[in-house]
Amino acid sequence: MSVQTDLAVLGPAATEVATLLAAGLELAAVPGEGFDLWPEGTPAGADILSRGAKVWSAPVIGPAGACGEIAIALSPGTSVPGEGRLASAMASAVTPLTAVCGADHIGELCRPAPASLLEPRPGHQALALPMLAGGTQVGLLVVVIATTEATAELPHLDPSPGPVASPRSIAALSDVEMAVSVELGRTKVAIKDLLGIHNGAVVQLDRSVTQPVDIFVQGTLIARGEVVVVDECFAVRVTELLTGE
Repeated sequence: MSVQTDLAVLGPAATEVATLLAAGLELAAVPGEGFDLWPEGTPAGADILSRGAKVWSAPVIGPAGACGEIAIALSPGTSVPGEGRLASAMASAVTPLTAVCGADHIGELCRPAPASLLEPRPGHQALALPMLAGGTQVGLLVVVIATTEATAELPHLDPSPGPVASPRSIAALSDVEMAVSVELGRTKVAIKDLLGIHNGAVVQLDRSVTQPVDIFVQGTLIARGEVVVVDECFAVRVTELLTGE
């Protein structure tokens, strides 16, 4: 698939993401025409990233792990919403990307350096859409998706079979920390209802109290379990391990 085709497929989904984000952030702006963020040289419309813009981004995650990224850059002087509202708006904008890259939720919100968005990534494409208010650019939406699986070529290695790895090679990774998250359930709400959420509001999920919760490691579902309390802290007792078969 060519770069042009990739971006053409992403275009309608990115426009919908921009519209949902503008509504969620109460940003009086509409998406402009999308453009490739990573051509040779800095494209017109991306210069906002070199003019003191404030940037927030979050990884887009699907069943197989991270499959892209959503980033929003706001021009200096533009009203900056709280990070809680930013995270909620980005979460509501993931749905249009489901058909494009299998996205189903976002990861942790972060504050990258604006210039980092201009650095191409192998096996990815980036579409940028200016956010326009009265003809003036007040922001920039960047949607990054993985288009190919990167394959490393190592011609200097001997192709002959080597020694079988010993169990000690796995033990060397035993101290590596991985992010574990537990999902109680999900739901979909209209933007008008999302904006009406307040302290004390109740959001009903799609899972009953008798159903097990999902346990994810680095965004990958590995097990299910039941919520328990240990030393006045929530915990999860594993009731089912998933083999991935």
